[in-house]
Amino acid sequence: MLLQGVRVLDFGWVWAGALPGQMLAFLGAEVIKIETRTRLDYVRLGPPIVGDQPDPEQQPMFHNVNRGKLSFSVDFKTERGRDLILDLVEKCDVAISNYAPGVLERYGLDYEHLRERRPDLVMLSLSAGGQEGPLRDLRSYASTIAAYSGLDSLCGYPGEEPLGIQQSYPDPNASLHAVVGILAALTRRKATGEGDFLDLSQMSAGLASVGEAMAWLDLFDEEPHTFGNAAPDGELLHDCFRCAGDDNWVAVEIQDDGQLACLGKLLGARDDSMSSLKQSLADWCMGRDHVTAMEELQQAGVPAGAVTTAEDRFNNRHFKARQAYVETEHPVIGWEVVYGEPWHWTKSAGPAVPRAPMIGEANEYVFFKLLKGSRADYDRLIADKVLY
Repeated sequence: MLLQGVRVLDFGWVWAGALPGQMLAFLGAEVIKIETRTRLDYVRLGPPIVGDQPDPEQQPMFHNVNRGKLSFSVDFKTERGRDLILDLVEKCDVAISNYAPGVLERYGLDYEHLRERRPDLVMLSLSAGGQEGPLRDLRSYASTIAAYSGLDSLCGYPGEEPLGIQQSYPDPNASLHAVVGILAALTRRKATGEGDFLDLSQMSAGLASVGEAMAWLDLFDEEPHTFGNAAPDGELLHDCFRCAGDDNWVAVEIQDDGQLACLGKLLGARDDSMSSLKQSLADWCMGRDHVTAMEELQQAGVPAGAVTTAEDRFNNRHFKARQAYVETEHPVIGWEVVYGEPWHWTKSAGPAVPRAPMIGEANEYVFFKLLKGSRADYDRLIADKVLY
């Protein structure tokens, strides 16, 4: 596998910090997630699935974004816990963190300290504003990053207040940028023997999602405005149309005269004016469900996509054929569906990716096999709640 033999020390948590490690696990790396019971990963918190007592092992979000990892539960706020992490980094090739700037530094676990123990370490720091700059200490969530990077200002209807994208898109967007950076740094390390520190700003990564708007301003000296569902310049039709059912829709986008002719032929339109075609399409869509409408439009040569719900996606025949979702068996909640790897390997079966870990499930593996510790020391660390 691409990353077989690569070991990752993963301080990442929630969504943005979890995904880089998971993608590396999907590529064959051994990823050790550092956890502490004194402050649980936010995506381990939430209502229980089984029973009525809070249980950090029952959260589907955690199971989805941490599949394929091992869990080492250690209180690195203690001197002994910090020493364990420093010992462990000697066995690792990559370290990942999305803590705010200065957090790991307070515990002597920042890049400068880690590379003293592993000089060729590749370390990623993923934070809102980055390690340097006026917004270094910015407190943020994905929604505020979407706003500050300019994405929210483009989502809305003309002349109205911005709606924003309403989803945590900046988190996975930054995560996938991070994976590319880590792979590039590992490639460079293979050639030079040198590690590197990757300082990734979620806001900077977010700017990539508004590149068209920035180009518009640069070329035309004009602030881009919100379009709603209207067609941007250069497109003939760009809208969502209601279909049969309570709240079913299909999105249709036409960019050239050939696609427009295909639509007219499908509808049997005699009047080829845009207003008439849109009304005919609206009437046509109301006679069929959103998936059928998409399929018939696609067959006619018209770009279209059903606006799917969660239930639609689980039952979608294409996603099933692609194994977009897989089943894993968890010791606490049993069988559950989680999303699968986004790629298929054509020359191999790809690495086997197990379920998400339980807290501290790999403690003995890390302590005895990787760190070569003794049973007496392990029992002492458990008693002192350094490991637990």
